[in-house]
Amino acid sequence: MVELDSGFVGLRGDTGEELWTYTVPGVDEIHTEVSSDGTRAAVRYTDDEGEPVAVLLDTSTGSIVLEDAHWDGDSRLPGAELQIRRHYDEDGFSVEAADLDDGRTAWRQEEPVACSEGPSRQVRGTYHVDAVVLLAYCAEDVSEEAMYSAGQQATHLLAALDPGSGRELWCYEVSVDDTQGYFPESRLTQYGDTLVVKLPGVPEQLLFDTATGDLLEEVPGHVLDVTAEAYLARMGTIEDPVFELRGFDGQVLHTIPTDPGDAVAVVDEDLLGVRVERGPDGDTIDVEVTPWQGGDGALVETGLVVESADRGEPGRLLRVPGAVLLYPSVDSSTGDDGIEHIVALQ
Repeated sequence: MVELDSGFVGLRGDTGEELWTYTVPGVDEIHTEVSSDGTRAAVRYTDDEGEPVAVLLDTSTGSIVLEDAHWDGDSRLPGAELQIRRHYDEDGFSVEAADLDDGRTAWRQEEPVACSEGPSRQVRGTYHVDAVVLLAYCAEDVSEEAMYSAGQQATHLLAALDPGSGRELWCYEVSVDDTQGYFPESRLTQYGDTLVVKLPGVPEQLLFDTATGDLLEEVPGHVLDVTAEAYLARMGTIEDPVFELRGFDGQVLHTIPTDPGDAVAVVDEDLLGVRVERGPDGDTIDVEVTPWQGGDGALVETGLVVESADRGEPGRLLRVPGAVLLYPSVDSSTGDDGIEHIVALQ
């Protein structure tokens, strides 16, 4: 699925064939959301009469499965039936689950999750079909100003709630002497059923099974992708990075040395990797295909030319069924009329 300013278009990953389109032309602002399991997409806008309209789509066909969805345009969709609403105040945020069909509240978080000791502030969350995972920051001072400051001893708590009932499924707590400031280091990233967590003051990235809370791996690098059997991580230094494909037992399966700024994607866990090659503006943005087992890479000419591509980010790679997508980010100075280009590689 490709998100547009006016809706969505569904494409086959291996051929680019347009399977379906759902757009609402002539509307100033459209809110969209895709469920974590990939089965549903929500679209919300205001019609000519000033009335809010929300529909729920089947992502495989683009057909409307719910014409009058009770989606507020900001909630997150863990699955096909529920939405997770977020409520913000000066003390952080809390969540509640509501039915998409009638808007009925299924459960509400009465108290934010809290660490075993000290004041706490619920600061971040990720929303998966198996679990709503919330991150709490706990310290002597949990004001937003203090969280930007380095040197405060703090505890971080991950707590997973059942999306259907709100009951706690699992929690993970870690304390560090020097948080280095909460922002902007903390990250929660979902790859399928695996949650990748980066916490301030913790040098490793932590990989969890989202449903069970099992700690799968502690990675001393930056995780870029996770498959069912392995994960891709950028190791080494900024000046001398190395991309490694690792199993969940920590064993390095394959290695590709790269230059700073390169982008790499997992194409086949036993075959090859891909990185972007970009020249001056107006030149084609090509890719170099490199066997994981070693040997010379083969340059693939994509024919993709983008005058306004961001020089700081030559291109990004996304693994989809049947293809790898290459899409350079548009230079922000081009304004809202900039067009992103996508090329699918076999």
